[in-house]
Amino acid sequence: MGHPVRGSRCIFWGAVLLALCAVTAGAQQSWQSQLGPVALEARQIHASVNVITLGEGMHRVYVFLPAEPALKGKAPFVFFHHGWQGMNPKNYGALIDHLAREGNVVVFPVYQDADSTSPQIVVGNTVQAEREALAELQRRGIVPDPQRVVYFGYSMGAAISLKLAATIASTHLPAPQALVLAAPGDSYHVAKGEEAKSIWPVLQDLPTTLPIAIVAGEDDKAIGLPTGRKLAGLICATKADRRVLVVMPGDEHEGKKVGAGHGSPGAPDSRYDIDLATPLAKVPTHIEGRKGFEESASLNQLDFFGYWKVLDAVIDSLVAATSTSARYVPPAIVFRSGTPGQLYLGTWPDGTPYRQAHVEDPCVVQ
Repeated sequence: MGHPVRGSRCIFWGAVLLALCAVTAGAQQSWQSQLGPVALEARQIHASVNVITLGEGMHRVYVFLPAEPALKGKAPFVFFHHGWQGMNPKNYGALIDHLAREGNVVVFPVYQDADSTSPQIVVGNTVQAEREALAELQRRGIVPDPQRVVYFGYSMGAAISLKLAATIASTHLPAPQALVLAAPGDSYHVAKGEEAKSIWPVLQDLPTTLPIAIVAGEDDKAIGLPTGRKLAGLICATKADRRVLVVMPGDEHEGKKVGAGHGSPGAPDSRYDIDLATPLAKVPTHIEGRKGFEESASLNQLDFFGYWKVLDAVIDSLVAATSTSARYVPPAIVFRSGTPGQLYLGTWPDGTPYRQAHVEDPCVVQ
């Protein structure tokens, strides 16, 4: 004889599981449409990008301006601090293009001219370059909206961003309303001896209300992940809803692999290939927009659903109020502990979900 009660339970839980799968699939489809490449393109309301280039060698700075339509007056700014020897904006061109075409002024100081540049002078070089860029922009009628200033730093650029954020009183640069730090590093990762002395500031000098999003790849075991964990453990004074360490996983599916190493934040675009040796007169002044994104092994869901998602969400969150305001609302898709949208990293071409990100909080005693 059968077991009608047991059979009924099996039917019930089978229906529940089917419903849960349907809900999950629906949620994933929603996040895919909200955060994926199509959604990113929809944010790009400017048809092209103008380029201002100032200075030579380690003192050079590029300014990428939204064009068609052009900007005037107050504008959101992203101060983009690249990694060691990342002087060519090509390495980050797809992200720079996305940021500019969605309406941000992107300031990209070169700060070094070779691997032999001392890490101990890069912060000073950055300050000088950014001041010159701001002066030139002011002459053109463009100034930072103090409510919408973000410092983005990758690897060594994260150390520069931290230092600048903690020393605004002396640099007289626009104060950041948030920091987004990808695969953070420091001097000792690129130099030895006295040159390797940390350029991090006293982290207690950072405002406790300053949102700090740290994002690192799980395979970045020599630089970004251990340094990100160290940094996250040193900013526990920052308000709990304004600090986060998000760890991006690698994944493999049907013979295709996405790595989550130190270079995973890279997003190349050949239109932004500007070698430091290029004379000022030959640097492009205008970059036409394109449909879609240039194919690259370095441009994948860790960018679209990871690094870019975090940066866009942080920028968007500042529209309503500065991060120092009681009215500021940290974006839940960034500053939470394990919400589905925060962890979602897209799908493989056949719809198979990519591995989820995870959040670590060394400030919470287990």
